[in-house]
Amino acid sequence: MQNARYIAAGLSDSDMLWLLSVGKLRRLKAGERLVTAGKSVADLFFVTSGQLGVVLEDGSRVAQLHTGDVVGEMSFVERHSPLVSVIAEEPTEMLAIPRKLILDRFEQEPVFAARFYRALAVFLSERLRETTAAVKAAAEEEQRKLKADKAARARFTRLFVRSGP
Repeated sequence: MQNARYIAAGLSDSDMLWLLSVGKLRRLKAGERLVTAGKSVADLFFVTSGQLGVVLEDGSRVAQLHTGDVVGEMSFVERHSPLVSVIAEEPTEMLAIPRKLILDRFEQEPVFAARFYRALAVFLSERLRETTAAVKAAAEEEQRKLKADKAARARFTRLFVRSGP
Protein backbone atom coordinates (compact mmCIF):
# COMPACT_ATOMS: atom_id res chain seq x y z
CA MET A 1 0.00 0.00 0.00
CA GLN A 2 2.58 2.54 1.11
CA ASN A 3 -0.04 5.25 1.21
CA ALA A 4 1.70 7.58 3.64
CA ARG A 5 3.07 9.24 0.51
CA TYR A 6 -0.41 10.65 -0.14
CA ILE A 7 -0.44 12.27 3.27
CA ALA A 8 3.13 13.54 2.95
CA ALA A 9 2.38 14.96 -0.51
CA GLY A 10 -0.52 16.98 0.88
CA LEU A 11 1.40 18.53 3.74
CA SER A 12 3.98 21.29 3.77
CA ASP A 13 7.58 20.74 4.82
CA SER A 14 6.86 22.53 8.10
CA ASP A 15 3.85 20.26 8.69
CA MET A 16 6.04 17.20 8.20
CA LEU A 17 8.74 18.59 10.48
CA TRP A 18 6.11 19.24 13.15
CA LEU A 19 4.79 15.65 12.89
CA LEU A 20 8.34 14.32 13.19
CA SER A 21 9.04 16.54 16.17
CA VAL A 22 6.00 15.42 18.17
CA GLY A 23 6.04 11.78 17.13
CA LYS A 24 7.70 9.06 19.16
CA LEU A 25 9.40 6.02 17.68
CA ARG A 26 7.64 2.85 18.76
CA ARG A 27 8.99 -0.67 18.30
CA LEU A 28 7.01 -3.89 18.28
CA LYS A 29 8.26 -7.46 18.41
CA ALA A 30 6.67 -10.08 16.18
CA GLY A 31 3.31 -11.03 17.68
CA GLU A 32 2.84 -7.79 19.62
CA ARG A 33 -0.47 -6.01 19.19
CA LEU A 34 -0.52 -2.37 18.08
CA VAL A 35 -4.30 -1.99 17.84
CA THR A 36 -6.96 -4.10 19.53
CA ALA A 37 -10.44 -4.41 18.04
CA GLY A 38 -12.99 -2.57 20.16
CA LYS A 39 -10.42 -0.45 22.03
CA SER A 40 -9.87 3.21 21.24
CA VAL A 41 -6.75 4.29 19.41
CA ALA A 42 -4.95 7.30 20.91
CA ASP A 43 -2.29 7.72 18.21
CA LEU A 44 -1.86 7.88 14.48
CA PHE A 45 0.97 5.60 13.32
CA PHE A 46 3.28 5.81 10.32
CA VAL A 47 5.04 2.49 9.71
CA THR A 48 8.77 3.08 9.18
CA SER A 49 9.88 -0.55 8.94
CA GLY A 50 8.48 -4.03 9.31
CA GLN A 51 5.17 -5.67 8.59
CA LEU A 52 1.83 -5.74 10.39
CA GLY A 53 -1.24 -7.90 9.90
CA VAL A 54 -4.76 -6.52 10.06
CA VAL A 55 -6.87 -9.30 11.60
CA LEU A 56 -10.50 -9.97 12.42
CA GLU A 57 -11.61 -11.31 15.79
CA ASP A 58 -11.45 -14.89 14.44
CA GLY A 59 -7.76 -14.34 13.63
CA SER A 60 -8.14 -14.24 9.85
CA ARG A 61 -5.89 -11.68 8.19
CA VAL A 62 -7.65 -9.19 5.93
CA ALA A 63 -4.67 -7.00 5.05
CA GLN A 64 -0.97 -6.48 5.51
CA LEU A 65 0.69 -3.18 6.27
CA HIS A 66 4.29 -2.34 5.40
CA THR A 67 6.78 0.50 5.49
CA GLY A 68 5.03 3.71 4.48
CA ASP A 69 1.56 2.64 5.57
CA VAL A 70 -0.59 4.48 8.08
CA VAL A 71 -2.41 2.84 11.00
CA GLY A 72 -5.25 4.37 12.98
CA GLU A 73 -6.47 6.78 10.32
CA MET A 74 -10.06 5.50 10.32
CA SER A 75 -10.35 5.83 14.10
CA PHE A 76 -8.80 9.29 13.82
CA VAL A 77 -11.46 10.44 11.36
CA GLU A 78 -14.48 8.60 12.78
CA ARG A 79 -13.64 8.62 16.48
CA HIS A 80 -14.90 5.03 16.73
CA SER A 81 -13.03 2.05 18.08
CA PRO A 82 -11.56 -0.17 15.37
CA LEU A 83 -13.29 -3.34 14.20
CA VAL A 84 -9.96 -5.07 13.58
CA SER A 85 -6.72 -5.68 15.43
CA VAL A 86 -3.28 -4.85 14.06
CA ILE A 87 -0.46 -7.20 15.03
CA ALA A 88 3.24 -7.09 14.17
CA GLU A 89 4.14 -10.03 11.94
CA GLU A 90 7.84 -9.26 12.29
CA PRO A 91 9.84 -6.68 14.24
CA THR A 92 8.24 -3.36 13.28
CA GLU A 93 8.94 0.31 13.93
CA MET A 94 6.57 3.21 13.56
CA LEU A 95 6.23 6.88 14.32
CA ALA A 96 3.39 7.34 16.83
CA ILE A 97 1.77 10.76 16.83
CA PRO A 98 -0.71 11.45 19.64
CA ARG A 99 -4.19 12.30 18.40
CA LYS A 100 -4.54 15.00 21.05
CA LEU A 101 -1.46 16.87 19.78
CA ILE A 102 -2.78 16.76 16.20
CA LEU A 103 -6.18 18.07 17.32
CA ASP A 104 -4.51 20.82 19.37
CA ARG A 105 -2.53 21.83 16.28
CA PHE A 106 -5.79 21.97 14.29
CA GLU A 107 -7.10 24.53 16.80
CA GLN A 108 -3.92 26.60 16.62
CA GLU A 109 -3.52 26.37 12.86
CA PRO A 110 -6.76 25.73 10.90
CA VAL A 111 -4.85 25.75 7.60
CA PHE A 112 -2.87 22.74 8.85
CA ALA A 113 -6.19 21.02 9.63
CA ALA A 114 -7.40 21.67 6.08
CA ARG A 115 -4.18 20.28 4.55
CA PHE A 116 -4.15 17.31 6.90
CA TYR A 117 -7.78 16.31 6.30
CA ARG A 118 -7.41 16.75 2.54
CA ALA A 119 -4.30 14.57 2.56
CA LEU A 120 -6.12 12.00 4.69
CA ALA A 121 -9.09 12.06 2.28
CA VAL A 122 -6.78 11.38 -0.68
CA PHE A 123 -5.12 8.57 1.26
CA LEU A 124 -8.46 6.97 2.20
CA SER A 125 -9.71 7.36 -1.37
CA GLU A 126 -6.68 5.49 -2.68
CA ARG A 127 -7.11 2.77 -0.07
CA LEU A 128 -10.76 2.40 -1.14
CA ARG A 129 -9.67 2.14 -4.79
CA GLU A 130 -7.20 -0.60 -3.88
CA THR A 131 -9.82 -2.46 -1.86
CA THR A 132 -12.39 -2.13 -4.62
CA ALA A 133 -9.91 -3.47 -7.18
CA ALA A 134 -9.11 -6.44 -4.90
CA VAL A 135 -12.81 -7.20 -4.33
CA LYS A 136 -13.49 -6.91 -8.07
CA ALA A 137 -10.62 -9.29 -8.88
CA ALA A 138 -11.88 -11.79 -6.28
CA ALA A 139 -15.43 -11.57 -7.67
CA GLU A 140 -14.16 -12.09 -11.22
CA GLU A 141 -12.13 -15.12 -10.10
CA GLU A 142 -15.20 -16.54 -8.35
CA GLN A 143 -17.26 -16.05 -11.51
CA ARG A 144 -14.54 -17.77 -13.55
CA LYS A 145 -14.59 -20.74 -11.16
CA LEU A 146 -18.39 -20.93 -11.23
CA LYS A 147 -18.38 -20.87 -15.03
CA ALA A 148 -15.72 -23.59 -15.16
CA ASP A 149 -17.67 -25.67 -12.63
CA LYS A 150 -20.88 -25.26 -14.64
CA ALA A 151 -19.07 -26.32 -17.82
CA ALA A 152 -17.59 -29.37 -16.06
CA ARG A 153 -21.03 -30.39 -14.77
CA ALA A 154 -22.48 -30.00 -18.27
CA ARG A 155 -19.71 -32.21 -19.72
CA PHE A 156 -20.28 -34.79 -17.00
CA THR A 157 -24.04 -34.75 -17.63
CA ARG A 158 -23.54 -35.21 -21.40
CA LEU A 159 -21.11 -38.06 -20.75
CA PHE A 160 -23.48 -39.72 -18.29
CA VAL A 161 -26.46 -39.39 -20.68
CA ARG A 162 -24.46 -40.91 -23.58
CA SER A 163 -23.24 -43.88 -21.57
CA GLY A 164 -26.48 -44.47 -19.70
CA PRO A 165 -28.44 -47.79 -19.68
